[in-house]
Amino acid sequence: MAKEELGAAELNALLNKHSGLIGVSGLSNDMRKLLEAEAAGNERAKLAVDVFCYRLRKYIAAYVGVLGGLDALVFTGGIGENAPAVRVRSVSGLGAMGITVDPALNADVRGREADVSPEGAACRVQVIPRTRSS
Repeated sequence: MAKEELGAAELNALLNKHSGLIGVSGLSNDMRKLLEAEAAGNERAKLAVDVFCYRLRKYIAAYVGVLGGLDALVFTGGIGENAPAVRVRSVSGLGAMGITVDPALNADVRGREADVSPEGAACRVQVIPRTRSS
């Protein structure tokens, strides 16, 4: 803050509005837009999605280690319930921990409750939409 002569409001805006997905992609913090841009060949959008999924995967693995195992992993909220690509990329490489998704089941789930685990999986991977208040 001192070096850049930023006040609290400027630092807050920098960290909460100009960093993260939008900072990496230079485009948006909306995962839907980033996935569309990635599909259209935007390399910075791809990098932002890759970083997001890598960090999520890293935290899942860390928590599995701390907990000593996992019975179920639940994806929820806007991204978790509506972005099959993020779900599959976020668990990629976690098969040794019993965490995998069935690509066909996963691809078909958006905004509805479902189990996207392969048959016989040690850890159930579920999609549960957030409840919306009226």
